[in-house]
Amino acid sequence: MHNIKTSLYNLLRKSEKYTKTDMVYLVRGGFWSILAQIVTSLAIFGFAVIVARYLPKEVYGQYKYILAIVGLLATFSLTGLGNSVFQSVARGFDGALVEGFWINIRWSILVFLSAGVLSIYYLTQGNNTLAFGVLIGGSLSPFITSANFGSIFLNAKKDFRGVSIYFEITKILFSVGVLTLTIFLTHNPFILAAVYFISNAIVILWLYLRVIHIYAPIREKIEPGMLTYGKHLSLMGILGGITSKIDQILLFHFVGPIQLAIYSFAVAIPEQIKGPLKMLNNMIKAKFVNQSDDSIRAGMRNKMLLLFVSILIFVVTYILLAPYIYKFFFPNYVSAVIYSQIYVLSMFGLVFYPIGSYFMAKQKLREQYIGNIVISLFQIFVMVVGVIVWGLLGLIISRVIIKIAGGYFSYLIYKLSFLSKRTDI
Repeated sequence: MHNIKTSLYNLLRKSEKYTKTDMVYLVRGGFWSILAQIVTSLAIFGFAVIVARYLPKEVYGQYKYILAIVGLLATFSLTGLGNSVFQSVARGFDGALVEGFWINIRWSILVFLSAGVLSIYYLTQGNNTLAFGVLIGGSLSPFITSANFGSIFLNAKKDFRGVSIYFEITKILFSVGVLTLTIFLTHNPFILAAVYFISNAIVILWLYLRVIHIYAPIREKIEPGMLTYGKHLSLMGILGGITSKIDQILLFHFVGPIQLAIYSFAVAIPEQIKGPLKMLNNMIKAKFVNQSDDSIRAGMRNKMLLLFVSILIFVVTYILLAPYIYKFFFPNYVSAVIYSQIYVLSMFGLVFYPIGSYFMAKQKLREQYIGNIVISLFQIFVMVVGVIVWGLLGLIISRVIIKIAGGYFSYLIYKLSFLSKRTDI
């Protein structure tokens, strides 16, 4: 067994000559990411099968709309503070965990107030389901977001095992289990949304307290400027937060809850597959924090090439298998197949993930501001036009265009940043 491990270790080290990447670090962290992704994917997939068979499309559409509205409200808080906490903890300032939690709660006052105002509006319109759903979601989401800093803390510590077991596997199994039981008891979209937020709040707060207990971070150990950087990221993230939820809101208002339900199933599998890549993004970001710009640049092209090949294999496989997957598991949503086959092409935009990791790790504020503002405005325009003119198909196509074009735009900014650096020298 020892010889096998040694041979594998040596093979990975030799491959670094071509990949320009710490392959041992990547495989060790990637193992836990893959394990978590397998478990969470199976849990979410099982839940999707139950939703498709037992929950009416209109009910599911309303449930997804409540989640989208609450997500949109959360945009007007310190959404970028998590990345700021990550940066600080990666540099050894562990007090950022507790400090970040309470800062985020204090700065979420606008979320609480907006949820209250919007709830009153829906009450005056006679829609009690949306009124109470938004109220409970808006009240709990700041606590859920703040407690999730525990996951960010573990990522910054490179404790990918802890992140995977607790913040991925434990959290999803608990939430999916409670929601599944609820579906068999009621089809009320408000109750479903309430159970979603309450179950997530319970498990994520418990996990946050576990991280505090195990690591015992010294609260006074805080990096100067953490809040300032978090404010910058939050400001530039407002447009991005709006664009991440506006697709569902546009569909609900212009096409209806049933089309929103179909859309949710169309994007579900491709979005779920992005899980390991998001974990990979965290691993790369943690590695980039303490590397030089030149070292990062030397391996950037190889990382992007590896991602492209991996994504190409998945996309082709998924397009071929999608009709059979939907016909067998989601017979009530076979109309979503063509939309899903088109949408999976958007995964090619993930080829540029390492660029975003670099900008975050090195706190490239100018590049992030330019990228977020231009891409977000382009995204809002394309999605609005797409939904109004072509409905669901227009939204799907617009998202594919946005993901690929947005990723390439980030790459151009990255290239220009190095050219300007050479000019300065």
